Amino acid sequence: MGRTERHRWWKPPLAIGCAIPLSFGLGLFFVLVLELVKAIRHIPADVAELGHPVADLAVELVLVIVLLPAVLIAVRVVQRRRAGTLSSVEGRLRWRWLLRCTAVAVGCVVVSFGGLMALLVITEPGEPLFGEFAGMETFLAALAVIFLLVPFQAAAEEYALRGFLMQLVGGYGDPTRPGRSAPGRLFHRFLASPVPAILVSGLIFTLLHDYYDWALLDVAVFGLGVAWLTWYTGGLEAAIALHVVHNLVAFVLAAYEGDFDSSGDTGSWQSLLATIVEVSVFCLVVAWMRRKQAIRHTTPEAEATPPARPQSPPPSPQWS
Repeated sequence: MGRTERHRWWKPPLAIGCAIPLSFGLGLFFVLVLELVKAIRHIPADVAELGHPVADLAVELVLVIVLLPAVLIAVRVVQRRRAGTLSSVEGRLRWRWLLRCTAVAVGCVVVSFGGLMALLVITEPGEPLFGEFAGMETFLAALAVIFLLVPFQAAAEEYALRGFLMQLVGGYGDPTRPGRSAPGRLFHRFLASPVPAILVSGLIFTLLHDYYDWALLDVAVFGLGVAWLTWYTGGLEAAIALHVVHNLVAFVLAAYEGDFDSSGDTGSWQSLLATIVEVSVFCLVVAWMRRKQAIRHTTPEAEATPPARPQSPPPSPQWS
């Protein structure tokens, strides 16, 4: 999807060089407006914070959401292609397919978190599963923020990492390029395969989370799984569905305690096992659904190849 007739080797770096400053600029603008409001209302809090856990959660989510317009603008302006080509091979978000994947994601996430709770009870008897309740007022306010912003936060990460970044990496590969040597041909075929894009996307996704130990492996499993699924299904719908549902459940559980700061989290082997089961089952079911329902996962031939140049008509016959 990223290698169109307008593709040039310098456009992917330029697109990244446009998207990153643009996202920082949008985030900075939001923070400046926030600081202005704080100054007017005399709210004592650190920069980019409001002094309340729910309000601070909303700020953090918005600072991630700004990735979405940044990558859409970069694709449209720099690569000169429709922003919808980030969504799927159809050039748009396939809403029916998204809803089907969401239904599967709900089942997988419920099984995953339910299994995690059962596993914690068995392996760590006597340890409480949840902390002290934060109070109904804080809990309801957190639910409003979570259900309003988390879907956009999860979608923004998918568009940036599984859409924008994967297509930029894959755009450098050309399996039809003859090359001057066998290693050169193999190199271009390797870049055209899904492997480099999946690995780069999964690595960047993992490094963007401030986690350690088991939690870092947990994020890596999730990132690599949905990256593979994005390639296999030809779109972001499955990845968005699982990411949104997973984050909604995780944030709702955090809202019970009123603690949303997960920086430096080390996780646990139980949580890693639950994520492996969740991602594996989801990938298997969605892959089966893609084959069963004949979901398109490649571009039509007419769109995948540059149009041929029109030839001039043959000269009219000359009669003597």
